[in-house]
Parts: sequence; C-alpha cells; structure tokens
Amino acid sequence: MTNPTDDFPLLFSPLQVGPMTLRNRIVNAPHQTGFARDKGYSPQLVEYHRERARGGSALIMSQATSVVPGYLDMHNVSDDIVGQYVDVTKAVGEFGAHYGVELYHPGSQGSYEGQGTDVFVGPSAVAADYFHAGWRVPHALTESEILSIVDAFAAAAGRCAAGGVSSVEVHLGHGNLIEQFISTRTNHRTDDWGGSLDNRLRFAELILRAVRAAVGPDVAVGARMTATGLDADDPGVMDSAEIIGTVGSWDLLDYVSLTMGRYSDALNTARNIPNMTFPPGLWQRYGRTIKSVLEVPTFLVGRVNHPRTAEEMLEAGSCDAVAMVRALIADPYLPEKSRTGRVDHIRPCVGAMNCLHRLDQGRGIRCIHNPAVGHEGDLSEDVGVSTEPRRILVVGAGPAGLEYARVAARRGNQVTVFEQSKIGGQAFAASKAPTRSELSSITDWLHQECLDADVEFHTDTTASVANIQAFAPDLVAIATGSHLPANPFADGPLPTIDPAHILSTRSFAGRIAVYDSFGDWQGISLSHALAQKGAEVVYVSPTPYPGSALEMTNWRIEYELLAEAGVEFHPITQVTGVAPTALKVKVGFAKRESDIGDLDALVWVGPPVAEDSLYHQLRDSGFVLDLVGDAYAPRGIEQSIYEGRHAALQI
Repeated sequence: MTNPTDDFPLLFSPLQVGPMTLRNRIVNAPHQTGFARDKGYSPQLVEYHRERARGGSALIMSQATSVVPGYLDMHNVSDDIVGQYVDVTKAVGEFGAHYGVELYHPGSQGSYEGQGTDVFVGPSAVAADYFHAGWRVPHALTESEILSIVDAFAAAAGRCAAGGVSSVEVHLGHGNLIEQFISTRTNHRTDDWGGSLDNRLRFAELILRAVRAAVGPDVAVGARMTATGLDADDPGVMDSAEIIGTVGSWDLLDYVSLTMGRYSDALNTARNIPNMTFPPGLWQRYGRTIKSVLEVPTFLVGRVNHPRTAEEMLEAGSCDAVAMVRALIADPYLPEKSRTGRVDHIRPCVGAMNCLHRLDQGRGIRCIHNPAVGHEGDLSEDVGVSTEPRRILVVGAGPAGLEYARVAARRGNQVTVFEQSKIGGQAFAASKAPTRSELSSITDWLHQECLDADVEFHTDTTASVANIQAFAPDLVAIATGSHLPANPFADGPLPTIDPAHILSTRSFAGRIAVYDSFGDWQGISLSHALAQKGAEVVYVSPTPYPGSALEMTNWRIEYELLAEAGVEFHPITQVTGVAPTALKVKVGFAKRESDIGDLDALVWVGPPVAEDSLYHQLRDSGFVLDLVGDAYAPRGIEQSIYEGRHAALQI
C-alpha cells in the first residue's frame, strides 16, 4: 500500500534546527492576528495557535513581539509574559509542535501609543514613509539609547527561555529598527553605527550575541531577514546575499527565515503579502541565492499555498523549510491533510487579502472562506450532529448556500440544493474578472465538499412556492444572493451597458465610462475587463481613488494595472446628468461643474440589492425558514460563508 507521504517526501522529512527537531518542513511564520489582549496572549490567540499545531505544522511562531513598551503590538517587557509563554508552549506541544517567539523593535514603523506625542526612533532623523501613517521623522538614537535597546532584546529573550519556548527569532527585516540601521536609506550616521556595512551591522550583531547568551544552548536562535535589496533603489538580491552571508558568518544563528518587502508603502507590503495576482512560490530565486551563502537551514515565504508548491521549493533547493501564513489561516489542517492523502480536501488560500484588510480596520483576522479563524472553539470543523435530522432545501448555490448545505449535511441532515444558474453564484461570476480567477476555487471547494457529504444538486431549477411545497422540506434556507439595482441612467440619451454582461462578452469598442458609485471590486474589475476587451475606459467615481473600499495592497496593484491598461481616472467626481455623448459632472470638493465628453456608452455600478422576494413569498407558508448571505443583506463572500456556517450549526 502506498504511503500518502510518498507524494511529499521532503516536506514530511524531519529537520534539525539547532537543538530543535522539526517533525516536518512546515513553519507557521510570524504574523499579526489582532487576537492579542493587553499586550499579551488572550485565550482566543492561544486557541488559534493550538489549532495550527493540531493541524500538523512543525513550528508555530508568535506574532512580532516588541521588546519595548509603547507600541500597539504584543509586548515582552516584564516577567508577566513568562507564564503566558508556558501556557501557549504547552498548548501547541500537546500536538507535537514547537513554539517560537519573534522579537522586534519597530523603530519608525509601527503604531505608537506610549508616553509622548508619537515620538518614533531610528538610527537617523531621516523621514520614513510608513503605509499606515504617512511620513514620520524619527528621533536619532544616542549610543546609550542604542545599548539600552540591545539590553531590552536580551531581557526579552531570557523571558522566552524561562517560558519554555523552543526558538527565539530576531526580526531583522521588513524595514523595522534593525533593518533601519542596516540600510543606507535610513542610516546616515557617521559614527560607529553608520557608514560601512560592518558599522551598519553592529547593532544587529550586538543584539544577536546578547540574545544567544540570554537563551543558552537549549533554545534555537533565528533571524528573519529581507531577501531583497535594502537601499533606496532596491538593487536586488545580491545586496541581501552579502548582508545575510555576513550575519551568518558570526556563527550565532540556527536558522534564517527569509521574507520580502517592507511596510514603507502598499506596493512593498504586497511583496511581503502577495495577493492572487502573484504566482505561488514566487520568491524561489531569492531563496536559492541566499541559501548558497549560509550553512544553517533557511525558511522561505512566498504564496506557499499548496503542498505541491512546498515540495517543489524543497526539491529546487530554494529553502530547507517552507514558511506559511495565509495557507494555514485558510486551512490549519493543510499539513495533516497532505500527510494523510487528503490533498483534495485542503481549503485553498486564494490570496483575497481579507485577512490583512481586517487588520487594517483594527479588527482580528478572518479568512474569506474559513469562518473558524479566531472562532476555533465555536465555529470549528467539528460541526457535531443535529439533534433532529431534517430534510432541508437550500435555494441558491453561491457561497452562503454552499456552506450552509455543506455543514448541514455533515451534521446528518438530508440536503438538497436548487440553483437556477451555475454553481458558485456571484463568486463564480466575479472569478471571470481579469485578476480574480482564484475566487472560483472557493466555490469549487465548497461544491466538492458538498458532494462528498451527499448533498443533492438541482441546477437550472428556479425555486417557486409551488415546487418548494411539492418538495415538502422540513426547513428552507434562502440563499438567493443579491442583484444589480435599477440603473438610474438607463433611459438617458447616452447608451448604457449592463454590468452583468461585461465579463461574458468577448470584445468592446469605443470610449466607455464606468461610473463607480461605491468603490468596491465591481467598478475596477469591470473597468479592467473592458480595457482588456478593447474599450477606451474612463473611470469616474465620487470616491477618492479606484477601489477605495478595498484592502490597500489589492487597491495599489489594481490601480497600477488599470493605469497600464490606459484607463483614464476621474476621482472625487459626481455625475449629475448625461448627454448623448457626455457626462455632466461636479468635480472635487468644490463641486466644480464640468463635462466628460466623446463617450460612446456608460456603465453604472451601484450597490447591490438583496434578492429576498422568495423569502417574503414563503413567510406565511408555514415552512421553517433561514435567510442567509446577500439575501439577508448584501455584503461579501467572507460574511456570506460565515453566516451560512453559523446558521447551519443551529439546526
């Protein structure tokens, strides 16, 4: 009988990392979650880490933990944290995983809430751009202040060791304070802490030596480093190879975790957290170059969203272990499913960036299609069994309906789905946009999981009161989604195009205006599609920029792609009327009246309307009803799937 791990022999081979033996080559890399409380570990955060250990990851890393107070991050600044490390290490160790802590100082990055009025520090008083807060001029650290930060790293590392963690990782990348010392872009000093590479690396070396001394021989010491150039014009991998090779030559590290980008702006952040416009495993050439100058194991990030990608990276010598974040947010059990031959059951990460968007809003992370993130206790895959199994009819096979059907069937109910069109609903339609193809993976996965749970599908079937009564279900779940609103310009003199037809139409011609009234994906996806299909596109919106409701890296990449496609932008512009070949508009906050002319057609994009007519027809029919997803209120895929699962768990 074939062993399932034969498909991934390298991925499921052990790896020795200093004193730590990893059971496989899958590392859950450091990442913010929004689940910390009072600068420490909440029960929610511990359970989040525990679930990834239960799912089979070998090493679970903490989120970046500040060694000084005052920042909106996890803190390691007092002995209060030691007991919390004991608890989380025990929680992940119960399932055979190691726990590590990443220590850092954000310098002129990060969000500050300490005493003073947003005083940030850096090697030099050089203005630094940070995407969350714009430009900042930090206080240039004195030598005594520099040495006190070295001491803070050492003290924090000692607390980690006292708490029983397996590894301590010092963050030297992503534009944080240590990298600010290394980079000539931010370090203009002329003393012993600036100038030559050796001087610019002095701060890093002192910290790593202090951390190594503080933790002793039984704790692995690692460094997280950026594998791209550090200077203003970012010349590339060879700069990083020299720098990381020098750090490795100090013989202080047990591993190096390679990352990309920095948080100076949205585009650099996108390199660190690439969305679905980037291919899987995209940073391998960097990994191979850096690995060649080191004698310790390397971990590598870069949209590692499938075990086949991970195995290929290891085969190519790009790294010794793969570092995953979003793939394990989407499915904590990716390692175990891969190990046991259930690869087809892995819930795919599609790079939608909903997780980062939540953090940008000051909320805990979620996944676009794993509602259990942050709710591992009450929304987990351990869905239980319904107390009274029922015959259930789900109307609508979009994200909400599919998740409702999947969970209800797994709970022992007999589930049938009526769908008037194609499986996938609006998620399937949206996947036809130029940069959104991976959205179909969400509903493809849900559909297959439903089939595996014996859900019965009737496509090309329009639900009505009559056929529902004939079907005689015990419960009807209405997941009929939403529809486009009435076009207020449909009867005007300028021809209009129905947005619903754009993605399925082969070609367009002429100068077409897209009036995007609310700045979400629809307007930019349709603009991009029209431009690709031959139209000259004029984007008009009262919002400040295209896709203003999107997560920032999505917006930044889409804006660049639209510009490359020749789209003409008119932000902060309100349409007040139409003429046969023009839009009457008011521009800017001053509402200056103007025309946008030489137009051949108009596409209006407005907020969707709930398709709840069937629900209202059935309200007095005597059926038990559930109303979920956009049929309840138009939102997004994430909210629809969350709602579908939550409702099905109540059956």
